[in-house]
Amino acid sequence: MAERIPLQHPWAWALAACIVALAIEGALSGTKVRARFAGLRQPQGSLPSWAWFIIGFVYYVLFFLTLNSLLGSLPTPGWTSAALALVAVLLGANAAWNWGFFRKKDLWLSVAISALYVLLTIALAIALFRLRNPLAGWYLIYVGYLAYSTWWIYGVWRLNAAGDALSKTGSQTK
Repeated sequence: MAERIPLQHPWAWALAACIVALAIEGALSGTKVRARFAGLRQPQGSLPSWAWFIIGFVYYVLFFLTLNSLLGSLPTPGWTSAALALVAVLLGANAAWNWGFFRKKDLWLSVAISALYVLLTIALAIALFRLRNPLAGWYLIYVGYLAYSTWWIYGVWRLNAAGDALSKTGSQTK
């Protein structure tokens, strides 16, 4: 049975998905994102907080283009559905990471989500290459960026682990 994907106006579907994901991410992150960055010790070589906002913008542009490409091309049985599902899961995992890091302030949870996220990202890269998707190469740049991102969150966790544990203990006793 052939896959049915809405081929009319794929950009509108892609834009809607990214707007919904961004709204969920924003709601789960909370309002004190800058304060959270400022309150953490960060490893040498960390990006300034404004750079993370640029990375977030580029992230959504990449996922918009990826979704638009997937929805606008002829489906390949199995791989197209897998790629679309992985995009949806990655957008959700990104929002979950933001919830853990900013709202819940649980650095260990953020490290754990990051590890799972990297695996899912690699799976999507494989699916994009199997589909011969024109964005597969660009997506590989994102996979490379995740090496830095993973190093960064691990470094933040290591530098703040004691304070992170104290803040959780203190909030549980109140």
